[in-house]
Amino acid sequence: MTIKTKSYFLTNTIALTVSVAMLGACTGSGEDTGEILEEISGIKVSLSDYRYGVQDVGSRTPQMFKISNVGVDTYPINTIVITGENAEDFLSEIPEGVVLEPGDELEVGVEFSPLGDGQRIASLDIDYDTIVGIGSNRSEALYYSARDFEEAGDYVTASSTYREYLNSNASTRNKARAMIKLPLLEEADVYGTGSDFGLYKTALDKRDEGDTYAALQLIDALVRQHNNSYLVDDAKYMRAYIQMVDHADYQLAYDNFQRLQDEHPDSSYIDTALYSQGLAQHELGNTAKAEEIFLALKDRHTGVKLDLFELQWPKDNYVSRLWFDKSDEQLEEIELQVENETTPDNTDPTG
Repeated sequence: MTIKTKSYFLTNTIALTVSVAMLGACTGSGEDTGEILEEISGIKVSLSDYRYGVQDVGSRTPQMFKISNVGVDTYPINTIVITGENAEDFLSEIPEGVVLEPGDELEVGVEFSPLGDGQRIASLDIDYDTIVGIGSNRSEALYYSARDFEEAGDYVTASSTYREYLNSNASTRNKARAMIKLPLLEEADVYGTGSDFGLYKTALDKRDEGDTYAALQLIDALVRQHNNSYLVDDAKYMRAYIQMVDHADYQLAYDNFQRLQDEHPDSSYIDTALYSQGLAQHELGNTAKAEEIFLALKDRHTGVKLDLFELQWPKDNYVSRLWFDKSDEQLEEIELQVENETTPDNTDPTG
């Protein structure tokens, strides 16, 4: 199957068409039309050339397409429909009401289920609007500028631009990406960019692309090959982070956050690891253990404590105030949860 993209402009609207040409059951390969692909600024489709191959009539072959907002504007998706001569040979559950903010991604699955022999042709048509000047698109321009500097190997300028982006109060998914990349690039300016740096940076890029298992393999390679690297604690933290956030394996993530603390007690990730352990235990349903962890984190950053009045205040620095407040928020949430679970329901079901 060959996928082609082309764009056409309407009043305040950009429409994107993805044409899907594929091989039917028991036939030879299809032919490329030779149409020139036209890149559309802001929207990217993950596959620009894909073939389902030869499939049996009545079989089902799935494929995921990722639609990404890689620009600085907002894109409300109007419709995603399968059209064309053989549209009935393609099956998909099309989402509705989707708005792609900068950095957002949407996955659309399309199954090929040929009803007859020969080449089968259809189109996945994606129609969307462009909203310019709404939200944080000026900030997002900084993010993409920083990413360009990073890809060009200018890590000093990339670092300063990522920091400027984060200081702009950005709120899209790109914020988390910038927060992960910034410390790596700042450390590279001090320690250099050897093979350990290359492994870790590639791992971050793989995770950003959605290939978390490749990211974990690269992280494991870094830990094995560069056990004395300045990036080992970063790698171990990222391993646990992927396990918790991307794989929802909360117990494994908890265990690896603990190993990070045991093996690197002076790491800058200690507070983040503790906080993440509390979240992991909460997800596992261990409310008492989660509360214990958040209390320990809060105590780490307490400057003044009056046990008699059960009052405490954070140390007078930004980091302590941050973790003190975040711990407090989680403790309040746990307290509210416990109250809701223990309060009897006195509602009379008979009215």
